[in-house]
Amino acid sequence: MKITLATVLFAAASSVLAQAPLYEPADGKVVFGAWVDVQDPAKADPLIGVGGDSPATFNKRLGQNAGVFHFSQRLPLDKSKESGEEQTCRSSLLRTREQVRYLLLVSYAILFITVYPHQWEDNPYDLYTDADILKLAYQLDNLTHPNKSARRVMLRFAPEMNGNWFNYGQQPTRFVQEYKRIVDKIRSVTSRVSFVWAPNAADSYPFGAPLGAYELSALDTNKNGILDYNDDPFSPYWPGEDYVDWVGISLYWKGDPSTQYPLHDNSVCPGNYWEQMVQGGPLGSNEAFPFYDMFAKKYNKPLVMPEGGASFSLTQQPSPDPLPVGAGRVNILQGFWRSYLNPTFFRKFPKAKMFINFETGKTNGVTRDYRITWDPATVAAFQADMKALNSTMQWAVPFVYGFDPLKIGGGQTPAQAAGSSNGGSSTPAKTGDAGRFSVALVLMPS
Repeated sequence: MKITLATVLFAAASSVLAQAPLYEPADGKVVFGAWVDVQDPAKADPLIGVGGDSPATFNKRLGQNAGVFHFSQRLPLDKSKESGEEQTCRSSLLRTREQVRYLLLVSYAILFITVYPHQWEDNPYDLYTDADILKLAYQLDNLTHPNKSARRVMLRFAPEMNGNWFNYGQQPTRFVQEYKRIVDKIRSVTSRVSFVWAPNAADSYPFGAPLGAYELSALDTNKNGILDYNDDPFSPYWPGEDYVDWVGISLYWKGDPSTQYPLHDNSVCPGNYWEQMVQGGPLGSNEAFPFYDMFAKKYNKPLVMPEGGASFSLTQQPSPDPLPVGAGRVNILQGFWRSYLNPTFFRKFPKAKMFINFETGKTNGVTRDYRITWDPATVAAFQADMKALNSTMQWAVPFVYGFDPLKIGGGQTPAQAAGSSNGGSSTPAKTGDAGRFSVALVLMPS
């Protein structure tokens, strides 16, 4: 075969395309979305009254089509008490492929799925079988294949595993084993899932006394015989770059850490708070373990905040009385999003490419509200800031049935994607037997 310059350039371009992490947006672009509260409002926390949200209603409040939506499910899958049907990532918000033909407001928002090993059991890693993992793999094949539901899916397995609040946490040897097992099984069925490795931000590591089983020998990285702040909070859990497409980190602002616990002072975070959390700083994590440098920069992996937000604290149990508003809801929430949604941050951390706001409320001693789109003044402030970042933000575009999602880069149109080098691998999917998990699902509407 005659080798020409065009041949060499085509081969080089193909190599870049094949190596780009799945669904990474083009350089200079950032994807924003939400983890909306889809639970039944009747079962919601009565202290904050949330629930019943959806991608469609979030987009309506935001005035934009968010580029990513976050859902969660368990492994093995939960079953409906009414029908016995296995439930997948809040299936009430998902529809079959056939129904898509009648819907006009479906977008190419990325579906970000967190899969938790069952959290209330003593040995959650022992509860699922290879058959359960394959059911998950066929579900993901149905979600991602262009001849089925044609969604882009990112999968986060057993997140925040360096924390002590999940019973699967602080067991790095078992976590790495199970993470690789999950990835290998799913890849045997489909090559269209992007895998996210995502510990928790390491401020106040190791988060108090370990709960249940933990591996001191693996976690004691400085070998002083105890688990302490000077141990590496991330590396023991690293499964290797071949098993990771995106690196992620959960982080929140709940108040000034110098105030009384639980934090509820309704203060504004420092302007560089996000940087302090991912790289280290006085109000953040240990500077000896800069997460961004250690993983996103070193391995050239895009970084996602799978969940995060600033807390506006409402009440502190057991009192029903409102807490002092402090700096106020708008200033508190805006201070947090501005700590990462700003041009200086983007230039300093170019691999930080996706941010998902925890769009709900939660009670854990303090009732906290993280929502940015429910309060008119707050959403107006967010919309104004996003308008100023218009060229950077990559919102989702209308869904085009039958188009291969691997050719879509982080929210582009099919026409734009044709010229992108960051659309992800072009390797054909290894299609599983969809009959073994027969429901083809599509996120709607968004």
